[in-house]
Amino acid sequence: MSIEKEKKAIFKDYQNQRWSFQEYSNEQLDKITKEYNISKTLARVLIHNMGTDDINAINTILNPDESLLHEYKGFCDEQQIKLAADRIKKAQKNNESIIINGDPDADGISGTVILVAALRQLGIKTDYLFPIRPIEGHGLQVRIINHAKKIGSSLIITTDCGTKDTQAVEYANQCGVDVIITDHHILGHDMPKSIATINPFTEPNNTHFNSISGASVAFKFIQAIYDYMDVEFPDYLFELGLIAASLGSISDRVSMLNPLNRLIVKHGVDFFFQSEREGLKALREIAVMSDETKKPRHLSRTVIPLLNAPGRIGNPQENIPDSSIVVDLLLLGKGKRNKTKANFVSKKLKQIFLMDDKKTEKKDDAEKSMSAFKAASDVDTVNEKRKHLTAKIEDEMDTLIEKQVNPDCDRIIILDGKDWNSGVIGIDADRLKERFLRPSIILNFSSTSEYVRGSARSIPRINIYALIDQAEQVCIQEHKKRLFEIEVEIDGQKQRVNAFGGHSQACGFTIHKDDIDLFKTLLIKQAETLKTDQFEYHYDVIDQLQMAQVTQNFITSLDQFSPYGQKFEFPIFYMQNCVLKGGREFGNRYQKAAKQHVNFSVLDISNKKHPKEIEAVGFGLWEKFKYVREHSGRDSKIDLIFRLEMDPRAKKKRRVLRLNVLDIRLSED
Repeated sequence: MSIEKEKKAIFKDYQNQRWSFQEYSNEQLDKITKEYNISKTLARVLIHNMGTDDINAINTILNPDESLLHEYKGFCDEQQIKLAADRIKKAQKNNESIIINGDPDADGISGTVILVAALRQLGIKTDYLFPIRPIEGHGLQVRIINHAKKIGSSLIITTDCGTKDTQAVEYANQCGVDVIITDHHILGHDMPKSIATINPFTEPNNTHFNSISGASVAFKFIQAIYDYMDVEFPDYLFELGLIAASLGSISDRVSMLNPLNRLIVKHGVDFFFQSEREGLKALREIAVMSDETKKPRHLSRTVIPLLNAPGRIGNPQENIPDSSIVVDLLLLGKGKRNKTKANFVSKKLKQIFLMDDKKTEKKDDAEKSMSAFKAASDVDTVNEKRKHLTAKIEDEMDTLIEKQVNPDCDRIIILDGKDWNSGVIGIDADRLKERFLRPSIILNFSSTSEYVRGSARSIPRINIYALIDQAEQVCIQEHKKRLFEIEVEIDGQKQRVNAFGGHSQACGFTIHKDDIDLFKTLLIKQAETLKTDQFEYHYDVIDQLQMAQVTQNFITSLDQFSPYGQKFEFPIFYMQNCVLKGGREFGNRYQKAAKQHVNFSVLDISNKKHPKEIEAVGFGLWEKFKYVREHSGRDSKIDLIFRLEMDPRAKKKRRVLRLNVLDIRLSED
C-alpha cells in the first residue's frame, strides 16, 4: 500500500533550536542563595531542576523522609498484595518451587536478584530464567511456562514484565502454573488473569510509587510479603535490595524528582560501593575505573552497560551467556575477609577482565579462582560483543538514512534494517533519536522470519507508547485485527500472544511483515496530530562559566545535590569565545566506517604568558567539530556547551578535569 508522508518542511531549521538559555530573576536567585548558602550558579541549578523556588518544595526533594524506604502501603492495590502473599505462603508450606521470569535488562535483572534472594531466604526453592531477547523479545515466555510445567514448578513470578501478557498468562493457567506479575509498565486494555498483578498503576491514586523502577516494585513487594508473613526483614536483604533497586532505577532512568527514587539511588549506590559481597566487589573492579566515577550518574556509563549486555545478545542455546550470568554474579555473598585475598581479587580482575586483546589467553587462569571471576569475565566479554554488534549497525545506518529518511519533514524517524541483532536495536534507536531530535523507530526485518522486531525511543514531550498504542486501536476498529501479536505453537496448536509494551519514552513490539505498511500509515496519521511545540527538544543551559570557575571544588559543590538523573539533570554550562587546540578523532575498536568522537583541548588565552588549558571530549561530535574548524579563521572563537566531569580514564592518584562537550558552534560576537 502507498504510504503518505508529511511533505511540509517543518524541521528545516530545527537544529538551531538546540541551546536554550535559562533565565531567572535576581529575587529568585537571592532567595535560594540565602537559604542554602550557595552561589547564584548553584541556585540556578536548583531552581531549574526543581521547577520552583519554593523552599518547602525543594526541601521535600532534597531531604526526603527516610521512612519512605520502609513504606509499601499504597504502592499497589492492597488486595493484589494479599493474594500474592497467600500464594507465596502456600508455596512455602507445600515445599513448591518457584521460577522467576525476569526481563532481560538491568532493571529486570535487578528485580530478579531481589526476588530470588528474598524467596530463598524464606526457604523456598527458587530458580530464574530470562527470555532469549534476540529471538523471543520481552515478557512472560511460553518456553519458560513449558519448562515450569516440565519440572513440576507450580508458580512463576515475573519482574519488570508481564502486565500485558494476557495470552501467556492464560496458557500458564491451562498448564496448571500460577503466575504472579510484578511490573511497572503501563497497563494494557485487558488485565491478565494472574493470581495477582503487582503494579503501581493498579493503585487508583497517583503517588510517588507510579514512577518507580521494576526492581523497586520487586523491593516493595518483598517488603510487603515479609510483613504480611510476619517475618523479620534481614539487614543483608535490605542492603542487597536497595543496591539492586538503585541499579534498576538508574538503568530505567526513573525520575529523580521522586523522593523515593532519590532515597533508593542514594543509599543503594552507597551500599554498592561499601558492600563486601564478592560478586559486587568483582563488578566494581571491572566497571569502576577511578574514584571519580562513584556517583550515581557515572554508573549509567560504567556498571549499567555491563548488566544490560548479556540480555541484549545472550542465548544459552548457543552457549552465549545471558542475563542469568549477571544474577549469578550479584547473588554471590561474602567470602573470607582477609586483605590478602581482597588484593588478589582486585589484581586478578584488573589483569584478566579489563578490555585487552589478551583476555582469552588469561581466561584459563581465572577459572581456577573464585566463581566471581568467571561470572564477571563473561559479563565483560559479552559487553564487548554487544559493542561490536551496535557498531556494525551504526556503520550501515548512514546509507539507509539517506534512502529512507527525510529529515526536513518526517515527524517520526522510521528506519528499516535487516538481519540486525534485535537485542541491541534499542541502543541505535536511541542514537537515532538524539541525531534527529525526534521520536525514532528501528524496524528489524529478518530473512528467516515473517515477523519484524521494532524498537522505539522518544523525546520528552512526545509519548511514543501512546502513539503506537492508538495506531493499534484504530487498526482494531477499522481493520478488525491487532498489529502487535506473534504466533507461537503451544502443544501442537498455534496461538497468538501480545508483542507490545513499554513506557512513554521507550517501547518495543513485534509485528508481521505484511502489516508494516499499514502500521506506518496509521502511525504517521497519529503523528500528524502532534503540535509543533511538542518537538522542542533542546539543551537547557544553566549558566555561563569562565575557565577559572572550572575546578574540582566546583564539581564537589554540585555533588551536594546528588543524585542527579532523569528530571534532575546534571547541569549543562556555556563557555563563550573559546580557542580550541588539537582535535583527535576516535571510536570504539569495531567502528570501521566512521570514528564519531573527538578529543581536544580548550584554551584560556586571557593570560597570554600562562594560558590555561583544559581537556575536552565530544561524543558524537567529530563531524560537527570538523565543520566548525573548517569554517573558522585563525582568529575565530568558538562557543560550546558542556557538562563537567573527572576523566574516568585517569588513574586514581591523578585527577583530570575535563569538559564533556555536547555541542559547539562559531561565536557570533
